Amino acid sequence: MFKTYQTKIKNEVIVLKNDGSIPVYEFFHENAKTFGMLERKLFVDLYVHHKPSNDLKVYYCSKYQITARQYNSIKKQLDGRVSSKVELTKLCIDELKDKIKHTSKLIESKIIQKEKAHKTLLCMKGNEKHFLKKVNSYRRMRTYIHQKKRKLHSLNLKLTKLVDDQQNKIVRLCFGSKELFHKQFHLKENNLSLLEWKKEWQEKRAAQFTFIGSKDETFGNQTCTYDEKNHLRIRVFSKDEEFFGNYVTLSDVHFPYGQENIDKAKIPKLGFTKGKKNETKYYRALTWKFVRKNNNWYANVTVDVDTPDIVSLENNGAVGIDFNAGFLAVTDVDRFGNYLHSFQVPFVSQHASSKQIEQSLSSALKVVVAYAVEKQKPIANENLDFKKKKQNLKQLNPKQAKLLSGFAYSSYQSMLKSKCETSGIKQLSINPAYTSQIGHHKFMKKYGLSSHESAALVIARRSLSFNKIEKVPQQHLSEKSRMKFFKKDRLNQWKEIVKEWKKYSLQQKLYLLNKM
Repeated sequence: MFKTYQTKIKNEVIVLKNDGSIPVYEFFHENAKTFGMLERKLFVDLYVHHKPSNDLKVYYCSKYQITARQYNSIKKQLDGRVSSKVELTKLCIDELKDKIKHTSKLIESKIIQKEKAHKTLLCMKGNEKHFLKKVNSYRRMRTYIHQKKRKLHSLNLKLTKLVDDQQNKIVRLCFGSKELFHKQFHLKENNLSLLEWKKEWQEKRAAQFTFIGSKDETFGNQTCTYDEKNHLRIRVFSKDEEFFGNYVTLSDVHFPYGQENIDKAKIPKLGFTKGKKNETKYYRALTWKFVRKNNNWYANVTVDVDTPDIVSLENNGAVGIDFNAGFLAVTDVDRFGNYLHSFQVPFVSQHASSKQIEQSLSSALKVVVAYAVEKQKPIANENLDFKKKKQNLKQLNPKQAKLLSGFAYSSYQSMLKSKCETSGIKQLSINPAYTSQIGHHKFMKKYGLSSHESAALVIARRSLSFNKIEKVPQQHLSEKSRMKFFKKDRLNQWKEIVKEWKKYSLQQKLYLLNKM
């Protein structure tokens, strides 16, 4: 299990070989400029000119006077950017296909509505009471269809471009971000001069550099070594050795979190080499990444941490979580799927920055995981995907769109996974189909729960494989629906009842629920 920890680097003074001095931040900036320049050149050679990687390594090490480990670090960082861009392109293609499909269906339905409205207008004489209103509605519909066709054409052009790039293995990267690059064409709107923009652009392209670690190197990284006295020794580029010497050492570097795990990585273990089976010392690899944020430099170190033992017990029940905007609904069940306890944990989901929302959500999940640790039970959650719903935000009303766009579900999933791994709690992801409806029909009245807590109860039961015994209340179906009902599987039976349930009024729903 890999963990990343961060600390702020002090801007102390480095003594040069000529007895001069320079701040650490200035050294980092020059280092990042060199790394950035080499990374961009390597991108052109590898992904534009398609030169062989092995030949480039020898060429770069000799021409730019860098070590093999420094070259590997530059290449690994570049490979990470490229692989991320390739995966992003795949996601964009899938999203565009879904948007095109949805927009095409919308245009077809609106064209049918327009033709019906046109026939209605042709049958009218023009002196009817609502004639002008229908004419205006017809004109708005025509404008709407026209704009949607334009949107569809734009989506098709984007899709064609991305598919061509994918097929021809073309990778498009903008080092420094597209947003900042395009600011040079709108200097007045951004209150920038060309010199100010250029300075910001250069700083953005020199804002980070990485040193890849290895377990067969001293203290897990020979280029950036973190010793037992917490001194950080950084290997200098050969071209800068006449100014800085071979190494630049930062004294007394401490991490506010995770220091004990980093210290464990410094303790070697005896092992044997692959070829001659010689006895040697092995460390845990430490990968260092230095990043500039708000004119300060931060060190991020990634280390392999021991995975804690699982404390949750099998056949002990489960704790189900229903994720909602603003709160988590939690329900505890025993090993037979019987209800034991439920509660809600609020968190901030709107009218706050993304960092504040993530922090609040993290605190809420900490409460749930602590409860699971106390009960020694696994946590069950829905494997939801809001990607397709978010693509169609424009078709939703403003309240629904705001609610859905504010959902931090991807953060929720990653945070829950991380906290469960750290605490030794087993996480169970289940199919979310009809959990709310099943809880609404079967458990809400029975246990006096809210609709969200009853949904969490279904989630917990489903993680224990009790999903096949959730019988559908047949009295909620009409006689026509009951004829085909028994030929379907359990999931489609619930699908049928959800369709039928939407036809009932509020009084009818209350009557049927109280009758159970």
